[in-house]
Amino acid sequence: MDGIKYAVLTDKSIRLLGNNQYTSNVESGSTRTEIKHWVELFFGVKVIAMNSHRLPGKAKKMGHMGHTMHYKQNNLNKKILNNTAIHLYKTSTPSTRNGAVDSQVKSNSRNNLISGQRHCGNGRNARGIITARHRRGGHKRLYRKIDFRRNEKDISGRIVTIEYDPIRNAYICLIHYGDGEKRYILHPRGAIIGDTIVSGTEVPISMGNALPLSAVLNH
Repeated sequence: MDGIKYAVLTDKSIRLLGNNQYTSNVESGSTRTEIKHWVELFFGVKVIAMNSHRLPGKAKKMGHMGHTMHYKQNNLNKKILNNTAIHLYKTSTPSTRNGAVDSQVKSNSRNNLISGQRHCGNGRNARGIITARHRRGGHKRLYRKIDFRRNEKDISGRIVTIEYDPIRNAYICLIHYGDGEKRYILHPRGAIIGDTIVSGTEVPISMGNALPLSAVLNH
């Protein structure tokens, strides 16, 4: 345990303790394998994932000019018996630093409903000539895939959320269908969270339901 100096107690590290994530300062020359071996031997736990990075020393404001010693910080992910395993993200960007995900929880079901949108406008045409002035990149936006076909026939769905869509003027709804399918539709005016909708040829004409035009005329 000579390689592990002390635990880092900050607001973020204390908040991560509930997810079995522990932050500590270690020797600069120690490797990930050595740190993992020390922790497993001393605490009697199983290290699921580990993330370490070398932090630069702070600049000295008094005395001789220079910096304090560089130090290495380590984020450990321990698995305790009868507890949940948490996996840390490998730090590649500031947004993934100290990020974690529960290994026993499935990925967000909306991930297949959201896709990145290539935004290269900046007020320029196909040749790169500025045609609309005073426009830049803008805020990053994601595209929500809307189910316009409503081909989940005779399967009732429940409105879970009503969300803002940065791509269009209308609001959108996240629908959880009875067969486990999840889709976005345009928000029917007057529909609220918890309402049930269904699409088919013999469904009643009500708010949020979808019928083919021939079935509407027969009613």
